[in-house]
Amino acid sequence: MTDVIALGVENTNDIHQELVDISKKRVLIIEDIGEMRLMLKSLMTSMGYANIDVEPSGQSAIKRILERPYDVVLSDYNLGGSIDGQQILETSRKNYSQDHSTIFIMITADTAYESVVSVLEYQPDSYLVKPFPPAAFFRRFERVQKQKKTFEGINTARKENDFEKMEAQAKAVMVQYPHFASQCLKIIGESLYARGRYKDAKSHYMLIIQKSKNLAWAHYGIALCELKLGTVAAAIKKLEHTIGLSRHFLSAYDLLADAHEDLGNLEDAQAIMSSVLEVSPRSTERALRLAQISMQLNDWPTAEQAYSKVIRLTRETSHEKVEYYYEYLKCLTNMMTNNSDNSKLADKFKRTLIRLRTFGKANPAAVSNSFRIEIQQYLARDHVGEAIKSWKQWNRLIQSGQATPLSDAQKHTLKKRLGLL
Repeated sequence: MTDVIALGVENTNDIHQELVDISKKRVLIIEDIGEMRLMLKSLMTSMGYANIDVEPSGQSAIKRILERPYDVVLSDYNLGGSIDGQQILETSRKNYSQDHSTIFIMITADTAYESVVSVLEYQPDSYLVKPFPPAAFFRRFERVQKQKKTFEGINTARKENDFEKMEAQAKAVMVQYPHFASQCLKIIGESLYARGRYKDAKSHYMLIIQKSKNLAWAHYGIALCELKLGTVAAAIKKLEHTIGLSRHFLSAYDLLADAHEDLGNLEDAQAIMSSVLEVSPRSTERALRLAQISMQLNDWPTAEQAYSKVIRLTRETSHEKVEYYYEYLKCLTNMMTNNSDNSKLADKFKRTLIRLRTFGKANPAAVSNSFRIEIQQYLARDHVGEAIKSWKQWNRLIQSGQATPLSDAQKHTLKKRLGLL
């Protein structure tokens, strides 16, 4: 990574080349306050960056991050929408998992962020608390650039899957820069694990814990190794300890739920996913997983709440899917079947059905599935007359080509259930 702030003046050709390189780098600024967006863009432009995208919301920012890689991401923490800066950081770290060269700086007005950032699983390269002068931004940015430069060889080896070289370079960096020891030890553990040396990796992490017993990532590393070594119970204890040390270590919850599911402990897996959603309430993936586990348990109220969250988080985004509506309507149907007071549930069902048909109106299969679910709901509640009305409307749409047709066998079965034969 080019260190633009520390540029000398001896070689103008080198300076020109570095500025050209900088101008080609992609920058993403995520900030919901207009004045702050302009200031951040101005700061980046003053350093020679020209390829700058600006987004006012977390949803649109995540879409960009999933579409293309960025060299620099500057994100506000509290974006005011359904997605915050920490989720953007998590998405970028996962999406660019093999490339650690991206600079991610968190910007926040929340002074409490300073007290939790050190225990977060996905940590920004740096952060700034508003308000801050331009000089503070430049100093922080220069420091991050230098660190990225130090780890450049390690990052290249990681992208090439040369894990032995990655380990050797981490050891060299640790000798030359002792203040980067924690990052280097983490990289060495990653390298041993990636090479399938699970016992060696476990021993490595255990030695780290002997010196620094509260490093959540080291406990998590041991848990990963325990799972590979087949000692699931030990892994579960380590994951629980990891979460005890850092409730923001999101991957520990995911892995703990995996372990419980593998053991057939669906209730425990469900409890874990409920817990992680308290820490990461805007995670679509985790809400979806909670919904799916709850449906396996026939826990329809929990599944309904989880699918409702999924729908809220994905509505009018590229992640919105008709399948979420199908599953949500199934939950409501099962709840109405076992509930004497169905007025509120029926209202939810109706509103969701309208949204499904609006969203999926250009998809004949989605239209047909919406009527299939509606009829099932009416029949489950013994509202045969309403079910027949729904079938007649569905049949008209089939005739017009707006809904996919049923096979003769399917039509015969449906008419028989409706008492039309």
